[in-house]
Amino acid sequence: MNLQGKTVLITGGAVRIGAVVAMKLAETGCRVIVHYGKSAAEAKKLLSVLPGGGHRIIQADLANEDEVKNLCRQAGTFELLVNSAAIFHRPDSPEDLAAAELYHKINFLAPKLLLEYFFSQNIPGGAAVNITDCFALLPGSGAYYQSKRDLNELTQKLAPAWAKRNFRINAVAPGPMIPPPWAPESRMEKILKSVPLARQVSPDDLAELVRFVLACDSMTGALIPLDSGVSAAGKNENNR
Repeated sequence: MNLQGKTVLITGGAVRIGAVVAMKLAETGCRVIVHYGKSAAEAKKLLSVLPGGGHRIIQADLANEDEVKNLCRQAGTFELLVNSAAIFHRPDSPEDLAAAELYHKINFLAPKLLLEYFFSQNIPGGAAVNITDCFALLPGSGAYYQSKRDLNELTQKLAPAWAKRNFRINAVAPGPMIPPPWAPESRMEKILKSVPLARQVSPDDLAELVRFVLACDSMTGALIPLDSGVSAAGKNENNR
C-alpha cells in the first residue's frame, strides 16, 4: 500500500511512542488524526510541528465506550489505524492492583471497538497495527499482560476474515523502550542486564516498523516482537 495521502488514526498519539509514530507517518505523507486523553498541551504542540497538512487532534476517554464511539464519528473515514494508547501502573502498587477493569477497557475493549468501526467503513481496504507488549508473548500473570494477550489474540482472529475485504491487521510487540514516569533509571539498567542485546528498543525503530507493516500488502495476522531478543530468550528458557 502506498501510504502517501492516506488518513491514519493513532490512539495515544500525543505522547511517547504514539507521538513518534505520528511524526513518522506524517513524514511519509499521511494525514494524521492524533487521539489524546489528557495530554491536550502535548497534542497541540505535536500538531503544530507535524510536516504536511490535513492533520487533526481529537480528545476522548478510551475507558468510556460512548466517547470511543464519538471518537469514531469525529474521525470520519480513515484507511489506517494504529492502536497505541495503553494504561499501565507501577507493578504491585495499589493503583495497579485496582486497575484490572481499566486495563481491559483501555488496552483491549477500546481497540476492539475502533477496529470494528474501522472494518465497517465503506472503503476498498485498509491496514491496522495494534501495539502490544513483548512480555505478552510469554507466560505470566497480571491484568495488564492479559489485556495485551487478548489484543494479540484478537489480531490473529480477525486477520483471516478481514483479508476477504483487503483489510490487514497485525500487531507489533515492543520490549523495554521508554521508561514510565515512575520508573527510576536504575530500574531500566537492571532490566537491560537480562536483555540479549543489552539495549533499549529505539522508538524510531518501532515507528519505522509500524510504517513498514502498514505498507506491506503481504502481511496480515502477524505478531512481531521488537524487543532486543527478550521474547526469544524467554521462550527458550521456558522450553528447557
